[in-house]
Amino acid sequence: MIQENQTTCSGSKFKSIIYFALASRFTPYIIAILAIILTLSSLQAGLCLDDYHHKLLMMDSSIKLLDSPIDMFKFFSGDPARTTEIMDYGYFPWWTYKGIKGAFWRPLASITHWLDYIFWPDRPLLMHVQSVLWYGALAVAITFMYRRFISIAWVAGLAALLYAIDDAHGMPVGFLANRNAVMATLFGVLTLIIHDKWRKGNLRIGLVAGPVLLAISLLSAEAGIATCAYLFAHAVFIDRGTIRQRFAAMIPYVAVVVIWRILWTYLGYGVENMGAYIDPLGEPLKYIAAVKNRAPFLLLGQWALPPSDFTVMFSPKYTIWIWRFALVFLVLLIVILIPLLWRQRSARFWATGMILSVLPICATFPSDRLLMFVGIGAMGLVAQFIYIVFDKTEGQLKRSFWRIPALGLASIFILVHLIIAPLALPVRAATMMPKKILDKMIITEGLDESVVNQDLIIVNPPLTFLMLQSPMMWECNNQPMPRHLRILTSSLFQPVKIYRPDAKTLIVRPTYGFYVHVLDALFRNKKNLFSVGDRVELTGMTVEIREITSSGQVSEAAFIFSTVLEDPSLRWLQHKDGAFVPFTPPAVGQKVVLPGGNLFRQ
Repeated sequence: MIQENQTTCSGSKFKSIIYFALASRFTPYIIAILAIILTLSSLQAGLCLDDYHHKLLMMDSSIKLLDSPIDMFKFFSGDPARTTEIMDYGYFPWWTYKGIKGAFWRPLASITHWLDYIFWPDRPLLMHVQSVLWYGALAVAITFMYRRFISIAWVAGLAALLYAIDDAHGMPVGFLANRNAVMATLFGVLTLIIHDKWRKGNLRIGLVAGPVLLAISLLSAEAGIATCAYLFAHAVFIDRGTIRQRFAAMIPYVAVVVIWRILWTYLGYGVENMGAYIDPLGEPLKYIAAVKNRAPFLLLGQWALPPSDFTVMFSPKYTIWIWRFALVFLVLLIVILIPLLWRQRSARFWATGMILSVLPICATFPSDRLLMFVGIGAMGLVAQFIYIVFDKTEGQLKRSFWRIPALGLASIFILVHLIIAPLALPVRAATMMPKKILDKMIITEGLDESVVNQDLIIVNPPLTFLMLQSPMMWECNNQPMPRHLRILTSSLFQPVKIYRPDAKTLIVRPTYGFYVHVLDALFRNKKNLFSVGDRVELTGMTVEIREITSSGQVSEAAFIFSTVLEDPSLRWLQHKDGAFVPFTPPAVGQKVVLPGGNLFRQ
């Protein structure tokens, strides 16, 4: 009896601790501290990809993609002359379309990076501190938001905890250039809090403060548009006014979005001719097809496994099976969640906001870093679902035929979101991909001084997109730079056949074609296809398109150099067995086959 009482007492104390952590007035700050601790690993992440463009902007660099410290996300200007100049050096690959535009209006996020490079330009650790603190602020705000829409305090705390420890947020925190997503989400959450207070009559200034906060979210990142998904869901399921009053309350927000979009276009921002991005208003049919293809990956990555980033790692013949699995999983998820959605307006609010917030991020390729807004609704639903499955006062579900699948799904959520996620978050915040793999993708160490008088030709890196990080890294670190960089083709999981017809020419034929990977295809979309005979003229090298597939994919190209291939002004490298090693062009009339870049081979 004494042992039983002690056990009961211990269980009671454990519940008290859990309830205190999730339902006390200190909960927002406890969760924020946890979020900060789990993302401290990012302090050693250093710079990556776009971060180098930001640093080069602040340096005396001869080749810069960017023009202004308050415009750090205008990577492709749409100016053919400017694109040609950058291509000629080699910061863009030879297949880049000269009219490409990828310009994003994020002045508030840009200012935070500008301040980083003003105050501690050579201290990436301090730059990451800023990003981590932004995430801590988001954790506080999200906790207060959940408390406004979930009546049971500990369930609201659980939702906030699930959101704060979600490993999908690792890259937005750990990748400096992705800080904008954290900022946009923070101001979007504040918009929802202020709007709800205003609509419940507790904050008259909310009529002005809400739209202002939405504007700040949009000026942090275009992702802030997803705030409107939850504003709409609020009008439908939370607001208690008349239908006319509810949607009249949306007018100020609609005005903000319209003005923002007009200015966004007028100032020259936008996406055109990019392979991995779509402007929903400019290409509506293509965008609708993208939603069908991408939304299942994104929702599966948010709710379960694998992460949506897996779609970038594998070829389409494998990702189609992930897509099919995602579709089946989502159908089963909807069926099992029906009792929750039927009984609770807040659950319908979360579900609607989540689904609508998926739509804007389908404009680019799937990645968990895009799920900041999607996670708001998803974690609200997960917390409420766990409550109705396991809480003793919610016995209706247990007595129904949903008991077994509901318990199974709840168990999956606990495993994925409460056990795996907090273990994975520090890892995903620390690096964009495992260092062991990244080191096989790029050349991290600078080359010797003689390279300044040479064109560096890399025949077959696994991914051209990632390989382009190397020269930016060298320049940022004041290491020797080649005269030009020439990348012939990517070789991720595809062998490359090379034939030399004469002293100055190589004919290259990748098994599946050039720029087939979604990241390499970023530089040219399918509206601007090459034709047989097209030529790309670069200093010291001309690329001639020799063969294309029925779908317009380049399958064979000739690389014609201005000098013989053995000339010492050319330095050749190939990717072999996970490393970059010297490459010797074959003799005239000879062929060679280079193996695919298998990153998992030791």
